Amino acid sequence: MRLKNILGLLLFLPTLAFCQKVNIPDGWSDAYAFANGIRIHYYRAIPQPGKPVMVMVHGVTDNGLCWATLAEKLQERFDIYMLDARGHGLSDPFTNTDNGETLVKDVVEFVKGMKLQNPILVGHSMGAATVMRVGAEYPTIGSAIIMLDPLLRARSGGPSIAARGVPDRNPQAQKAAPAGTPNNRLSVSMFGNPETLVSQNNYSFEDLVATGHRQNPLWGTTDVQYWALSKKQYHGPYTAEASQAMTGTMNIGNSLTKINVPAIILKADASPEVRKSNDEAAAVMPKGKLIHMDGAGHNLHHDKLQQTTDILLEFLSSLKNSIH
Repeated sequence: MRLKNILGLLLFLPTLAFCQKVNIPDGWSDAYAFANGIRIHYYRAIPQPGKPVMVMVHGVTDNGLCWATLAEKLQERFDIYMLDARGHGLSDPFTNTDNGETLVKDVVEFVKGMKLQNPILVGHSMGAATVMRVGAEYPTIGSAIIMLDPLLRARSGGPSIAARGVPDRNPQAQKAAPAGTPNNRLSVSMFGNPETLVSQNNYSFEDLVATGHRQNPLWGTTDVQYWALSKKQYHGPYTAEASQAMTGTMNIGNSLTKINVPAIILKADASPEVRKSNDEAAAVMPKGKLIHMDGAGHNLHHDKLQQTTDILLEFLSSLKNSIH
């Protein structure tokens, strides 16, 4: 073997070793679609031609694989696509021309470009706000809207209701871990200057996994590993202008009143006062309902995987005559 080839192999080995730590599930695939001016990377569970299509949209700093354990529970019944949102995973980064409409349009243009017929739209956190707005602003796109722990607003139009476990959106609220931080106590920021965000990408996979297990004792190993991978891939918005694409997406306004397809909101455990406010906010949905999940945090599909699965299958089975 030539020296040049040997050197090339040696340079490739660290990447290969990292990739081997976390593989996508058997039978899954990944690819890119060009939509709304960028490459959107996505994962597809085992193809199920002829079955209802489902499009899943993750939250801030995650990637499409963060849906993996829930998607595996659902994949026999649905043809599932899991997006890497703009600025996340392997999708293209944010730009300074992006705004609060961009991530919503990304989902709409992905569905149109892939010629997906009336998919069930599923979102978590920021992704839940995104699919909520798609359901409200593009009423012919989705056949049902599923929202996992979105921020909600009271019916009176008052301030957002703080949901337990929802990350702070203040750009100064979190900083990358300083030198000397114990390797199982790393912090992950959603916002910050490029140096802060890139420093998080340089955390070792093993240290992120240790942090994930410590912070999320209810999660399975697969959830933690994909969470760790997503943090190494997170581009983040490198400018204040690009940050508006994420914060603006979560300005849901009166979107819940405009969703005219069946919808369900799953909310994390909360005090009686917060539950009451959440129920009031959700009561405006013409065809929707809200369920609080006892003992679940913001990432309720990881904390309570089987319960989440059971609730969603019951909801979706009641719609089998209206989704296609």
